[in-house]
Order: sequence, then structure tokens, then C-alpha cells
Amino acid sequence: MGGDSIRRQSTAARDWCLENNVHLDTTLSFNDFGRSGFTGANFDEGALGLFFSLVKDGTIRSGSFLVLESLDRFSRENPLKAASRLFDLVMAGITIVTVDDNKTYSVETLSGRDSSVMLLLVIKMSQNHLESLRKSDRVGKAWQEKKSLARSEGKPLTSRCPEWLEIVNGSFQPIEKRVAVIRRIFQDTINGFGRREIVRRLNADHISPFRSKDGTQGWQTSTIAKIVQGRMVLGEYQPHRGTHRQGNRTPDGEPVTNYYPAIIDEETFYLAQGAISERRKQTAGRRGTNGAHLLRGLAKCSECGGPMHILNKGKPPKGGVYLACSANRRNAGCDNAVKWRVDKLEEAVLLCLTSVKTKSFEEFDNEVVERGRNARAIRAHLEDLDSRIKISMELAETGNEQAIARFHELAQEIKNKKKELKSAESLINMQKNDPGDATRLDDIFYLSKSFFELEGEERVNTRTRLSSLIRRLVDRIECDSVRGAHMILKSDSKFLRILNPKNGDFAYQVRITMSPSGKSSAHPMFLLVRNPTDEQRDAFFRGLGGWVIKSEGETTFIRGTSAGVEFKT
Repeated sequence: MGGDSIRRQSTAARDWCLENNVHLDTTLSFNDFGRSGFTGANFDEGALGLFFSLVKDGTIRSGSFLVLESLDRFSRENPLKAASRLFDLVMAGITIVTVDDNKTYSVETLSGRDSSVMLLLVIKMSQNHLESLRKSDRVGKAWQEKKSLARSEGKPLTSRCPEWLEIVNGSFQPIEKRVAVIRRIFQDTINGFGRREIVRRLNADHISPFRSKDGTQGWQTSTIAKIVQGRMVLGEYQPHRGTHRQGNRTPDGEPVTNYYPAIIDEETFYLAQGAISERRKQTAGRRGTNGAHLLRGLAKCSECGGPMHILNKGKPPKGGVYLACSANRRNAGCDNAVKWRVDKLEEAVLLCLTSVKTKSFEEFDNEVVERGRNARAIRAHLEDLDSRIKISMELAETGNEQAIARFHELAQEIKNKKKELKSAESLINMQKNDPGDATRLDDIFYLSKSFFELEGEERVNTRTRLSSLIRRLVDRIECDSVRGAHMILKSDSKFLRILNPKNGDFAYQVRITMSPSGKSSAHPMFLLVRNPTDEQRDAFFRGLGGWVIKSEGETTFIRGTSAGVEFKT
């Protein structure tokens, strides 16, 4: 487009039409800028394909001309496919003209007695295809060489690189202002903010997106997703083959590590992935100007198992925001008609969680250990497959069909195992870099101290962080019409120490569950009522017993009446 190509071709078409007394319809002028005639992109997604469709629906009538500079502007595909496309147009009554050699291709010229026209057409199409094939091979080999140097020497493939880097004297260098933005995005993600909120905050602070020249476009959620979930921030480069345009873009070999400068450490990266995973489990919806309520997505009806939805009854003291069973509100078969004040439940959740401390049971919990064993088993399997494929390769080179088939089977099995190993290692890294329940509880304690006094942006930010922290600790909130609303913590992989709450008394119980394998788990359950009455406490205990922790420094165990139930502190 920077040269003379467009003017040259347009002038040639105009001149031919003038010489042959043909009207040139400039309203139906077709341009395929950057569309490949070799791959067929000009037909599949370009203007040539559009021309075909307009001929087919009658917009371009039989008897019309398609004027081209040369035949290779029509197609450089395999001559069988290229000729077939051209014949389809000719049979629809379109005359194709190539001005470089002043040839016309129509029903008359191609089906006449002179067979040389057809013969020369096929020869030209074959020559065009072979020339493009040679160019493609040269370009492909050049790119393979560049990719090889990228792996062995870390040489930049092109002048293009991630938006937070630039090439200086042949090497990648970070752009510090942009790196600071990337690190802010990761920290916001870890703190529980979703992509839409991160975009809003960046745009509100007038931080220009990297690809915007004047900053007017603003950040997009898709950009945030690519940054946070892409591994280029860790310094990895994944070579590819194929193109997005053709829909055949696939990884070309293993990623190249330490290709780019790493601007995010692995701990931060996996913490962000963990935060994203937790958010996906949450319920979507509008947050409002005050931010999300802390129990969003956690509250369930204990009778039907369905979600508890927000019910706004206006401003306090007469009104308020409540949780109500969605099925009951819709008359969908649930009898749980009790409504719970959201602010009271939030207060109880925070007070309960700030009364809990953890002591590490072991360096990693059983799930992490099990994942580690699984990863080691996969690595051992890969080593065995590698040794077997070497033997299979030697047999395959003899031409034995069974050996060749087995070689391909082993190659596919190795590919699948590598994917499995990568997935297992990602989960291990995510859990290893987990800050732990103790850190989360300390953060909740710090944030909750001024939670109810905050307003505006600060309130929204604190709510978002608290909501994210609570979801890492709390399995769910069960809203029971008899037992009351109660909070169930996620697991018993930590020893829990229940301290004395500073603002009221709380009742709690331990739920013992048994897995199919026979392993038992203990889940602490807190009644979300501050200073429960005897009736509320007994309804929650269900006659099984439990504990009451008091602000005066006393923890009382109340034994239940059911036989065969044993509680241990």
C-alpha cells in the first residue's frame, strides 16, 4: 500500500474498460488488501468470496466482467481448486479479463475449438501456485531458523514484542511505566477485583492503554484477560504455526522459557490464577454503587439447596436488604419463607472469622501432597515413553507399517502426558503459593475494623477484598428456617483455635462428614447470630450439642441428647 500497486491496478482496469466500451461500476469495486491468494483467504474471508456470493444471488448479473491485472490476482491456490473457482464464475455468465496479457476467459473462449486457451490457463495457474509454494517454503525455513535462534540464543524474532517491552540494541528491555501498570493489574486481581472493575479503575485514573495513541479508546476486559492469564509476563514465548485468520494456529513445540524479561514472579502469577478460579465459582451480577454484599454466591437455602437472592425492602430502619430463597419467592416448591438481614449476617460473619486462628497442620495439606505424587508418576511415565519411542523410531525407519503406527501412537501419548503434567504442576504451584488461612484471617481482621464506617470508593474496594478473602475460607452459608443461618468453613486441613470474640457470644458446632473412601472431615459451623438466645442456640445444635464462645473469656460445651455422638475439642 506504500507503493504504486493500487494506482497501477486501478488505472489498468479503467483503461481496459475505456478501450472495450465497458462501463466500470466503481460502486462494486473489490479490494483484497493483505488477503492471501495462495491460502485461499481472499475467497474464504475476502472480497473474492463476496464477489462470488453477489454473482450467486443475482446482484452481479450474467454478462458482467471481472477485470484483473493478472491471473495470479484471482488465485495462487492449487491449480485444481483455482481452475474450479474460475470455471464456476464462467458458467454463471461472468467473463474474466486479465489485462497484463489481454486474455479473456468466458464460455466461448474456454469451450471453443482452440484448446490452447484452456491449456495455457492451467499452465499459468500451475506456475502461479508453484512460485507461491517456493516463496512459502523459503519464508517457512527462514521462520524456523529464527525460531531455532530464539530457543538457543534468545534472539528476538521480529521487532514486535509484548506491549510492556521494547527492543534496544537487539535485546528486550522493560518499559518501567507499563510494567508498573501490569503489576497493578496483577495485584488488583489477587485482591479480588474482576476484569470489569480493573478496567473501570484504570480508566478512572486516566491510565492510557498500551495500544491507544491518544488514550481515548480506554482499557478493555479482553486486554486484562490476556495480560493476567498469558505467560509472557513470566518470560515465556510460545512459538506457533498457522494463522488466526485461517483458523489453524497451533503451538509449534514447547514454550521458550526466559525468552522475555520476567516482570511478574511465579508466586504472584499463581496467586492471580487462584483468585480468578475463585471468582469463577461466584455468582455473577451487578455490584451497585456500594459494592457486592459479602455473602454473594455463598448463601444457599438449606431446604431446597437453591440460591438465596437479594430482596430490597427500602431504607432502614423499617426497610433493609434481605436474603430470601429464590425458589420460595418464585413459588417453585420451597417452603423456606424466612428472610435474613444482610447487614446482620455480614457483621456476624466478620466477628466469627476474627475469632478464629489457625495453626499449620503440615507444610502442605493432603491434597497438595497427593498432587505431587501424581506429578511424579506422570514424569516417570513420560521417561518410560521416551525410551520406548526411541526403540519404536528405529523400527519405524525400516518401513514396517505396524512399527510406524505404534510410533505415532506413542508420540500422541507423550503429547497427552505432557499436557497432563503441565496441568498438575500448575495446580501444585498455585497451591504452594497460597498465603494460607492464617494470613487471610489476619487480613480480614485488619479490613473489618473500619468496614462499617467506610463510604464511597474506599468502601467498594474493601468490600471486594473482604468478599474474595471470605470465599477462600467459607464453603457456604446455609439459611435454615429452623436452625437459623450458619456459616460452614471449608476444611479441617488446619488445626483451628477458637478465641474469645470481643463483641458478643457465638455458638458453633463441628460437622463430621465421611467420604466414600472412609476418610472423615471436620467442618466448623458458626451460627450467624450475635448473642443467641437459648432457643436459637438449641435449635442450631439440633440436640447434638456444641460450643458457645463468650466475650468474657469462657468457652462452654453443651452436650447434646442424641446417643452415640462424641465431640472433641
